[in-house]
Amino acid sequence: MDHRLLPSRLPLILFVLLTATGVVRIVSTYRSISQTSDESSNLACGMEWLDRGRYELGPFHPPLARIAMSIGPYLYGARSQGLTDRWKEGNAVLNSARRYARTLTLARIGILVFFLLATTCVWLWSRRLLGDWGGVAAVFLFTNIPPVLAHAGVATSDMAIGAGVVTAAYAFLLWRDEPTYGRSVLLGVAIAVAFLSKFSSVVLLPACMLTILLLGGRGFRPRARAVLAAVLVAGLLIWAAYRFSFGRMTEHVAEDAAGQGGVWSRIPSSWLRALERAPVPAPQILDGFWQVHNHMDGGHAAYLLGQNSTRGWWYFFPVALGLKTPLGLLILAAAGYFALAREKLRKFDWRAWAPAMLALVVLFVCMPSTLNIGVRYALPLYPMLAIAAATGTVYLFRRRAGRVLAVILLLWTAASSMAAHPDYLAYFNEIGGRRPERFLVDSDLDWGQDMKQLAAALKQRHVAQFHLSALYSGDYALLDLPPWDDLKPYQPVTGWVAVSFTMLKTYSWLVAQQAGRSEPGFAWLDRYEPVARVGKSFLLYYIPE
Repeated sequence: MDHRLLPSRLPLILFVLLTATGVVRIVSTYRSISQTSDESSNLACGMEWLDRGRYELGPFHPPLARIAMSIGPYLYGARSQGLTDRWKEGNAVLNSARRYARTLTLARIGILVFFLLATTCVWLWSRRLLGDWGGVAAVFLFTNIPPVLAHAGVATSDMAIGAGVVTAAYAFLLWRDEPTYGRSVLLGVAIAVAFLSKFSSVVLLPACMLTILLLGGRGFRPRARAVLAAVLVAGLLIWAAYRFSFGRMTEHVAEDAAGQGGVWSRIPSSWLRALERAPVPAPQILDGFWQVHNHMDGGHAAYLLGQNSTRGWWYFFPVALGLKTPLGLLILAAAGYFALAREKLRKFDWRAWAPAMLALVVLFVCMPSTLNIGVRYALPLYPMLAIAAATGTVYLFRRRAGRVLAVILLLWTAASSMAAHPDYLAYFNEIGGRRPERFLVDSDLDWGQDMKQLAAALKQRHVAQFHLSALYSGDYALLDLPPWDDLKPYQPVTGWVAVSFTMLKTYSWLVAQQAGRSEPGFAWLDRYEPVARVGKSFLLYYIPE
């Protein structure tokens, strides 16, 4: 090998090494992280598509990520079991193969493809804007974001939509520059990937594309054939993912709308019934849209900064991002926005602004959502935020006084991320401190990932039996737990008690709301000091007789 070629290839080599390191870090969490809350439900739906040729258990998410996570378990021998409850069906699928742990690992491995796709887009996009070393900085930062590593390591759809949005946005930017037929096909594929990952893409993609068009200004007039080619490719791939199904939706739109009020109740019921009866391609898409609408209309119990709500807060995602993102990366991103603003005074480069603006657009689109149950809903902004932070890194490196600061911020980001290993899911930056449950719970802190640690802690203390309240949807029989019973709200007990923070902060409040009581269901536990904190998500008590 010609050693003179090494310097020119070094950035590419570093990209591969950083990506591989990210994959190793993700895979190394599989054994220590217990089955999380949504994994069984997602696997049940994916296995139904793969094994039975149907997609009826949970059409509120498109099938792409679910198919990806089901391929490995299917090849390993797992099969659908025909149960109607998604969570029970998913657990039955996991138990249908030879070894539960290996089946769950194979399901999680299926999500790695989306991590690789997102990392590749970050590399290509940032390298195009910032050069080889700017691309290396962006990949370094992206692969050190704990929420990205966390959701790339579990069998859910959040990493898929994160990859889908950045892929579609980058493909659209390339197509906007040169709308050839080849790029039209690429754009169609990217749109299909984003749409089939999660229905939030229906709002995120138009917002991102409109932002790119506005930034680019006038003069863009694509040929109608190029637009049609992208639309046809996307439509065909989306329909193919639903097995070219054709028929009527199964949701009762007219009946639901009449009881909800708002805009939908003003639409004549005859029109809505006609929609229900009309045969359409992939009717599961309409079913999924309506299920998502019903979920958002009904709200979801959430917790933020010591408060509870079923309708959420407009500031939930800015606060969650401020707590769940490494501070070094946030400072570098701020430097990136400063650098872009400073350059605008000289000459406006809309392509350089695109990733930074798209990160803000994704945040603004997420803010009105009533589903405030995790930073994972804003995961699509992280690839663009990493590029903005890389812009700040390059800006600092071009100044002698700024190089040391840039290195410190990069190392701080990596150290903060690595210190969270292997529980990236419960990562909080230094602002979160040692008691992050004061700020957020649910999938930001407590998603059932610490059940193995709980079993080990109880075994270490020789606990013979205990009372439990946990956010866990897995098969308890597979855990090495001593005999236990449910910890019920408003029913104080004695002996050993284990309660997870989501149950303590959110479920306890929700029960009180439903019962018309002012005191949360587990408020009686406040009179006692916990014996230990287990993992990041459990408190363990001993209540004397």
